[in-house]
Amino acid sequence: MPAIALILGLVSVGLLCRALFELAVHALPFFVAVSTSMAVLSAGVGIAWAFLAGLTAAALILTVGRVLFATSRSPLMRGFVAAAFLVPAAMAGRHTALGVALLAGPSPLWSEIIGWLGAFLAGGCALHELLSHDLARPLQSRQGGDRPLHSLRL
Repeated sequence: MPAIALILGLVSVGLLCRALFELAVHALPFFVAVSTSMAVLSAGVGIAWAFLAGLTAAALILTVGRVLFATSRSPLMRGFVAAAFLVPAAMAGRHTALGVALLAGPSPLWSEIIGWLGAFLAGGCALHELLSHDLARPLQSRQGGDRPLHSLRL
C-alpha cells in the first residue's frame, strides 16, 4: 500500500509540474483577472459582473501582449513585453517549486535551490510559449536588408 501511495504521489507532482510549465505564460493575465475582479467586486457590482470584468481584462491583456510582442520591431519593446509576462511566470514557478520542495522536507538551502530552479524553468517555458506564438510577418526582399525575425542574430 505505501508503494502505491508513493507512485501516486510522484505522478501527482509530475502532473502539477506539467500544468505549471504549460500555463506559466498565463500568470500575468490571471493576476490581472483576479485584481480586476476584486476591484469590481469591492465596488459592489456583483459576482457575475466581477467575473465578466476579470475574464475580459485577462483576455485583453493576453491578446494585446502577444500582438504587441509579435508585431513590434523594437527589441526594447519586445523585451519589456517579455519581461511583463516572464516575471510573474517565474514568481509562480518559484513559489510552486518551493512549496513542493518544502513538502518533501529537504534542508532550507536545497529548498531554495529547488525553488529558484523552478523559477528559471517556468520562466523559460513561458518564454518558449511566448515565442512560439509569434505572428508571421510578410516576406520581403532580401536585397532591402529585411530578414525574417527568426534569422536575426542578437
